[in-house]
Amino acid sequence: MVPSLLIVDDEKHTREGLQQALAENYDVTVAANAEEAFNLMEAQPFDVVLTDLRMPGKSGLKV
Repeated sequence: MVPSLLIVDDEKHTREGLQQALAENYDVTVAANAEEAFNLMEAQPFDVVLTDLRMPGKSGLKV
């Protein structure tokens, strides 16, 4: 089974770059902000969450 990974970052190029780099070994899902991440985490569990710490709205520490 492939581990699931959630990437949370407000910068699109960072999300896309990480997604491309990690997609071979992980089932990658991306979120553009903390609220989107919370909604995704309510819908399914993730094995790993990579998050930007400084984002508009809620910080990555809240995720």
